[in-house]
Amino acid sequence: MGLLSWIVIGLLVGMISRRFFPGRPGGMLLTLVLAVVGALIGGYVSAFFNYGTLAEMEPRAMLISLAGALLMMVIIKKLRI
Repeated sequence: MGLLSWIVIGLLVGMISRRFFPGRPGGMLLTLVLAVVGALIGGYVSAFFNYGTLAEMEPRAMLISLAGALLMMVIIKKLRI
């Protein structure tokens, strides 16, 4: 359930990011993929530090996953990819 929730968080962050930054090159699909990758990285970091695993939905793990997706979007925006 955790992996699916991290992917959903990434998709939501990607859609919100696309709403605030329309017209970025690469299109909607690239934005969604990058946000999901950021959420997965954040989720795995939270599992590494025992804040939550793939089997449970821990609020701290969800927040770290959200932070990972947002951080990925900020990095991509700064690099102008």
